Amino acid sequence: MSTTWKDIKLATLQKMFSSNGTTIQVDSSTQEYIYSMPQAANEGLQLLSTAGKFIIKPWIVNNYPCRNLLGESYANIRHTGRTEIAADGAHSYYFEILGSVTCTMTIEAQDEESDPVIIIIHNGDERDTTIESPDAYSIFKGSMANVNDKRVTIVFESDYPYNLRNACFYSEKFSKESDVPDFQEYMKFNLKALIPDFYQLSETDIYWEKDGEPTYLAASNYYQEADKTLVIPRKDKGVYTVYYKAYPEEITLSTADDYDMSLDPEVAAILPLYMASQLYKDDDNAIATVYRNEFEVAREALSQKARVSKREEFISESGW
Repeated sequence: MSTTWKDIKLATLQKMFSSNGTTIQVDSSTQEYIYSMPQAANEGLQLLSTAGKFIIKPWIVNNYPCRNLLGESYANIRHTGRTEIAADGAHSYYFEILGSVTCTMTIEAQDEESDPVIIIIHNGDERDTTIESPDAYSIFKGSMANVNDKRVTIVFESDYPYNLRNACFYSEKFSKESDVPDFQEYMKFNLKALIPDFYQLSETDIYWEKDGEPTYLAASNYYQEADKTLVIPRKDKGVYTVYYKAYPEEITLSTADDYDMSLDPEVAAILPLYMASQLYKDDDNAIATVYRNEFEVAREALSQKARVSKREEFISESGW
């Protein structure tokens, strides 16, 4: 049975002795309470969803990376002088630079009557052909018009040492620069930026449907950075189902009475306790305090984790 916003409001008014038990009366005695309910509800939901009864939602990661025409190499090599990378049929590129270097890209002539196309890759002023990245690696990626799938060459030149890593050409075309995927040994997903209601990664609830195999297991070969960034190996292709803790949807004055709160029954039962404890302070602080204490006891009980069995496997790296 679903719980609506009206159900929560009615239960709250009942605890403040401001309802006949079946309907919400909007008059001078209840209007102030009703106007204050969204804020109280949001506070209670935030407390429950971040330190009590987590809202768990799934998010899907399809790890099917584009093939690097240069091969699956993530070499981080220090160079001086001239270095070039080249591939036939490239339509997009990616690389990372540390240092100061002049960089140009040449696309082989499309026919006998045309000249090679030279593209200056730069950062900053378009008149400046030099990449300046002295303190940290800078990412450069984009697409090029290679109509007849000709050979594309990128040349790096510098009189001083510089580092080049994760150099890549893709045969795929992309409509804009930001769509070109990063080429890195480990794929990083900043879930805070990707999921609007993201709060925190669940501790262990990540499952992997391995590419090419009828296998669906709890994933083990992944990393978490600061509980907001998911890191998985590029080589581990397949579909990952990532379960995360979500923030609740915000309640406002315009929220309709028939709005489905999508609350678990145990949360719907104690949310009015918190709301009444906040709204009834000025009328009867003793009763408000009792409600808050009851809410905290119930929230503590909800925060106790139940043990749930999982199917797992392991692989011996030593081969026994």
